[in-house]
Order: sequence, then structure tokens, then C-alpha cells
Amino acid sequence: MSRILISGYYGFNNAGDDVVLYGIISSLKREQPNISLAVLSNQPDRTAELFGIEAYDRWSFGTIVRELMRSDMLVMGGGTLMQDVTSPRSVLYYLGIVTIAKLLGKPVVFYAQGFGPILKPLSRSMIKRVVNRVDVITVRDYESGEDFKSCGVVKAPIHITADPALTISPEDISDERGLELLQGKFADPAKPLVAISVRNWKQEQAFKKVIARAADWFLLRGWNVLFLPMHVPSDLAPSREIMDQMQQPGARLLDEPVTFHDIMSVLKQCDYVVGMRLHSLILACMLRTPFIGISYDPKIDRFVERAGMPNAGHITKLAENSLLALLEERLDRMDQEIGVVTEHSRLLEIEAAKSSELVLQALRKNTDS
Repeated sequence: MSRILISGYYGFNNAGDDVVLYGIISSLKREQPNISLAVLSNQPDRTAELFGIEAYDRWSFGTIVRELMRSDMLVMGGGTLMQDVTSPRSVLYYLGIVTIAKLLGKPVVFYAQGFGPILKPLSRSMIKRVVNRVDVITVRDYESGEDFKSCGVVKAPIHITADPALTISPEDISDERGLELLQGKFADPAKPLVAISVRNWKQEQAFKKVIARAADWFLLRGWNVLFLPMHVPSDLAPSREIMDQMQQPGARLLDEPVTFHDIMSVLKQCDYVVGMRLHSLILACMLRTPFIGISYDPKIDRFVERAGMPNAGHITKLAENSLLALLEERLDRMDQEIGVVTEHSRLLEIEAAKSSELVLQALRKNTDS
């Protein structure tokens, strides 16, 4: 039985990265049910429990080497691993694992990667040196592929696919848990529900007042408003700060301890999503739920464009009048919006599935050689 070791930003209570891993696992097992999968995680026991696969300590050098030796392939799984904005250590860590895998003679696939920003010349130099040895690269958008090339990655084949979360089937997401978490939160649960997903970004503050006015606008139109943190605890504070600036009562915050399964189930109950967090938008798309993106990073702009949904613009230029006008325009034609997101979701799901196909092709090629 073939065995794949997956490396990424897992075990950090980030629902976005968790749904990426879930998408990778489900897509690979759909293609090859008997494949053996393992993952490196910050919380191995919790990750193993959540995903039903073996999980190992991502910080133990000896463990990493042992698990790579036991595996037939390394998959660098999803998200934006090649970036040095949060820390230059990110690029060093992931390229270090790739280097060990190649020294052990293992094939390596980058799976539906985003890219950047890369700010440091050393990071660009290391990416060129190491990533050119990778067997296959799949990227979640065209621009990420071009960014790899701009760093000098020209030897490894690059394929444009889409985010792994888009391969998740809405039918596999339970309604029950979402309904349970929402029970008692709203006086009239029959009203339409909008989920708002926000995060802090650098020192920016003005956008929070604009989003507060948008939340007020939904309440005045007869909607229920739910603030939905995708990364706990970091998203709780900006959600509360926005709620404190609202003028209308009635908005609620999902502040219970939840898993990514719970968040998907809650989103399944929503009629619209306003999101800064990329995977609040990707999950909305997967669920065929219309949404509007608020950008703090090019990855938001790229996905929103591919999904055919509106972009309110960058948080540094977010204006109340234009945001409310855009919301009014789009919500007044909800049937059309649902049709657009449904069609784009179907096409993106097909694109996203190509990553697992390419992984298994590379695995068979290595096994046969």
C-alpha cells in the first residue's frame, strides 16, 4: 500500500487550513481509497482525532526523517506555505522538509499552493534552489504559478488547479451540528442569515467601522447577523470590536469551541457570507452560497474573481457608501447570484480535483520506476 506524508500549517486551530487538509484527504481517498495518509501537525493527537489519519509532531526532526523514510511521497499540502510576511522561518521550515525528502530520494508534490508575498532576497534564492527539485507543482490560481516562475522555478512542471476545499461535497456536511450551534442565538431563526468573517490586519482599524455599518444594514433589512471566527482565538477580538461599533442590536458571535466540521455546518445554514478570511469565501463557494470578499491580500482578490462574486476592495480603502451600495445591488438579485456562484463552484471543483490526480500520477510513476 502506498503511503503519503502531508506537510502544511496544520494543528494551529485555523479552520481554513483544516478544511484544506480535509479537502486533500477526501480527494486523494476518492481517487484511491486504499491509500495510506499521514500528516505533520502542531497538535498530532487532535489532528489524528479530527481527520482519522496518523499525525506526527511537526517540530521533531527525528520524527520528520523517520516518517519521510516510511513514506513513498511528500505532499506539501495547500495554503500559502511560500511566504515570509508572518515570519522568514516559514520558508526555511517548509523548504527544509522538502530538502530532507529529496535527500532521501522521495518524490515531492506541491499541492494547490498559493504564493507569497516573498519580501526577502534570501527567501527567493532558496525557493529557486529547492523548489526546482520538486516533481510536480499545482497552484490554486494563475498568479501563484507566475510568482513561482518569477522566483526562478522553471524546472518543475506547474499546473493551475484550485483550492482543495472546493472538492468537499456539500452533501457530506452535516446540517445537525450547525443547527445545534445556532439554536437560541436569534429571536427569529426563520430570518435569512449572513455570516461575517473578519480578522485583524497590521494596524488597520478604519475598516471595522465600515463593516459594523454593513452589519447594521443587514439587521435593518430583516437579516440575522452572525460573526464567524475562522481562526480562534485571534479572530474573536476583531469580531467583538466590530460588534461594539454597531448601532443596531441583535448580532451574535460564534465564540463556542468549534472544529472545522462545525464551521462548515454553520456556513451551510447561511444565506450570504461577507468575508475577509479566504476560506470563509471558499467554503461559501463550495456550498453554493453567494458572498462578497473584503481584501487584505491578493489571494482574496484572486479567488473572488475566479468565483465570479463581488469584491468590496482592500480594507485600506473600504468605504461605507460603496460597500452598502454593492450589497444592496447584489442582494436584490439573489437568485442570479446563486446561479453564478453555483456554476463557478462546479467548474472550480473540477479544477481542484486535478491536484489529487496529478499526485497519484507522480506516485505511480515513482513506484513503477
